[in-house]
Formats: sequence, structure tokens, C-alpha cells
Amino acid sequence: MQVSKEWLEKYSKIKNILKAQDNLEEAFTKKEINNAKLDILDLGEVNIESGKVVVCDPLAYLDKESLSFIQEIKPNKYKVLVGVLEDEEIYAIVKLQISDKAPKYYDLALTGVEELEHVEEGDFFGFPVDAGMACICDYNALNDFTKFEDKLIESKGDDYNIYDDLFAGLLKDNAKKYPKHQSEYGDWLNFNIPESKYNIVLFQSGYGDGFYPSYFGYDDNDEICGLYIVFIDLFADD
Repeated sequence: MQVSKEWLEKYSKIKNILKAQDNLEEAFTKKEINNAKLDILDLGEVNIESGKVVVCDPLAYLDKESLSFIQEIKPNKYKVLVGVLEDEEIYAIVKLQISDKAPKYYDLALTGVEELEHVEEGDFFGFPVDAGMACICDYNALNDFTKFEDKLIESKGDDYNIYDDLFAGLLKDNAKKYPKHQSEYGDWLNFNIPESKYNIVLFQSGYGDGFYPSYFGYDDNDEICGLYIVFIDLFADD
């Protein structure tokens, strides 16, 4: 989607207000933040061949209407890591590891349709979760997944349900294969779309439904080195 010149002009004026104030990378380099013990879970790689990244609820919003972020990355396969609250086995933050360099600052990930008027310090834009899960994939994966799902809907009829008829069994099987930091029903899945070169990485969204921000981390050369999906504010004082 082409972002309007007017929107970009508005964004340039409030861009600094929307930067992350905390060093999100610490969730992946420190074993403890604010007395919360963290462990790192590796979910494998995701193919971002177009360079356009989509983050959404896979059970409610995974379709051709989903928007990619305006910030684009170099086409490649990238590792997906999760910072897990060890005592509760809750997924607090997810990282798309784009390079090995450390971020120096973090810009909010945006899709170019956000209403930028009246933005104040501490505000953020994010994506909605209505089914307790989120995912990350290439923008081009949406079309391939829609074609695959259409065939399922055709075979299942009006009773088709994306969780019951597709992901539930796969999540459970994945939990048996990789039980670390997973419930018996499964808390993550690296799903290869049939007859496609793309995959979708699904994961639990912290404590469940809500509205969650994502941030791109930039290194010393102002190049994107990571994408961080924040479910729980590990750095809050309370």
C-alpha cells in the first residue's frame, strides 16, 4: 500500500514521541529484568522474501486485508526468538533477529494508516489480538495462505473454524515435539503454508487479548537490526 505524502509529513513531526524509551534488546541479553527471570525460546526462521513484514492475530486477522509495516527489511530468512517469563511461562516479548548488531534506538512499527493527530508522550499504535495469539510473516504469505484456507473452507463448509480445523492439532503436536515453555495445547508453531515458499510463525500473546506495539531497532549505522513485539512491559516500575 502506498503511504500518502500527507501522512508521512505528519509522522515526521511526531516520530520521536513514538520511540521506545527502554532498551528492548535487554530482554534477550539479561537473565532478569525487574526481578522477572527470563528465558529465550527459539521458534526457528521465518521467510521474509519481500522485505515487508506483517504482524497480526492469526486466528482473527490473517487475511489479504492485513497491512505490512511501512518499514522494510532486507529480504532473507530471519530467526524468531521469544523472551519468556520463566516462572509463569508467559511470552513477554518476541524478536525478529535481523542482524547481530545492537540497537541504539527503537522506532514504532507502523502501517501508514494510523491517525496521528493528538499523539502524546507514552502513546503507541499496535495490532489487536482477539484470540490470544499473534504471528509474524511476509506480506506475500497472506495471498498464499488465503488460497490454502479457501480450499479448506470449500471442503469443510460453513462450519469451518481456523483454530479447530487447522491450527489446534498442529499446535498440540508441536507442543509434544517441543515441550519447553508450552502448555499441552501448544503456545507456538512454525507453520509452512502448503504449496508455498512462505511460512507463518505463531505464538501466544503474553497474557492474552489486547492491543500490542511493535518496534524496529536501529543500529549505529541507522540500519534495522531487529523487530520487537511487546506483550508485557518488562521495564515498568510497578
